[in-house]
Amino acid sequence: MSTLVIVGAGPGLGLSLAEKFGNKDFKVALIARKQDKLDDYVVSLSKKNIKAAGFAADVTNEQQLADAFVKIREAFGQIDVLIYNAAVIAPVSATETTAELANQHLQVNIIGGIASAQQVIPEMLERQQGTIMFTSGGATELTATPFLTTLSIGKSGLRSYAHCLHEELAEKGIYVGMLSIAGVIEEGTYLSADNIASEYVDMYEKRDTVERFFIDEAEDSAAVLKDTYTK
Repeated sequence: MSTLVIVGAGPGLGLSLAEKFGNKDFKVALIARKQDKLDDYVVSLSKKNIKAAGFAADVTNEQQLADAFVKIREAFGQIDVLIYNAAVIAPVSATETTAELANQHLQVNIIGGIASAQQVIPEMLERQQGTIMFTSGGATELTATPFLTTLSIGKSGLRSYAHCLHEELAEKGIYVGMLSIAGVIEEGTYLSADNIASEYVDMYEKRDTVERFFIDEAEDSAAVLKDTYTK
């Protein structure tokens, strides 16, 4: 069995990713801040015959993150796939964005992603095999989104990092990809967690592009985001 690590595991997309990959015969390691929440996810997955375990760590604390990866290898062995799914999604305008606030949010929106990737890149290079994927937001990373300024800054940077990694690692057997979700995840819609998780699995299996945009063409995704976060 292969091992998937989800950094930023939650009850929505994180859990759906665990289920989709678990059904593909993956062992699943979940990383988030609260162990009690992780334990609940593991119970839910075990009822579906998916082998999983939770490892509490704050992505802004590099030592906690490193310790979590050590424990994952002890429990599951080598890590085959990493998905970085953590973000601070907060309605912060450009004029409200202080240096201190930007730094706090960037620690999650980009620095945690880099720190997580660095935990697996050396061993993947040694094996000449592996997959690293990032979750992003299509409406925030490519266009100016003033009501989500800190998220826009972070996701733009994470996108650049993903593309740079892809260029550097593609010829070394390591696939790097990013799925950009242009809208708000909502069950019962095209932008459901299950649909998005299925797109992740397809990217993993095809390995044919560094970036895909998950867009409901029936909606104005930027307008949907603005309506949601400015209420």
